[in-house]
Amino acid sequence: MEYSAAEFEALYIQCFPPSMRLAISLLHEEDEARDVVQEVFLKLWESNTRFDNPTAFLIRAVRNACLNRINMLDTRDRIRRRIMLDSPPDDLDIDVRNDEVMSAIPRLLTPREQEVVDRIFSEGMSYKEAAENLEVSVAAINKNIVSALKKLRSHFKTGKL
Repeated sequence: MEYSAAEFEALYIQCFPPSMRLAISLLHEEDEARDVVQEVFLKLWESNTRFDNPTAFLIRAVRNACLNRINMLDTRDRIRRRIMLDSPPDDLDIDVRNDEVMSAIPRLLTPREQEVVDRIFSEGMSYKEAAENLEVSVAAINKNIVSALKKLRSHFKTGKL
């Protein structure tokens, strides 16, 4: 990690809004856009590289990640049509799904990730409010959310219920 927590937080606060606007304009779905942007910020946080112009790097990385996501989704659709696979039945009740997610959280997430997920999704706090509440940086909140969502998505995509 080349950036200090304070530097990364300032970069996050400066670059997150334009990155989200770009991602939403390309993906047309806020949740997908947020995932892409968070993944790019996480990669930057975890990298050992310092960029001369981190804003330009982030915007280009978000653009490329969005284009990759679009290409991946298009490929999935083409494959699904070609071999005529139906999407999984959506007959699970929303309460059942919610219960499955809630029971998976303590098994899959670290205690810190659980705290962050609770603040953001259960209590409806913003990243900044959660950061202040937990006395950590906004970047740390972002890192924990990205990690937690990846774990949960991976768990449910593999069908391990």
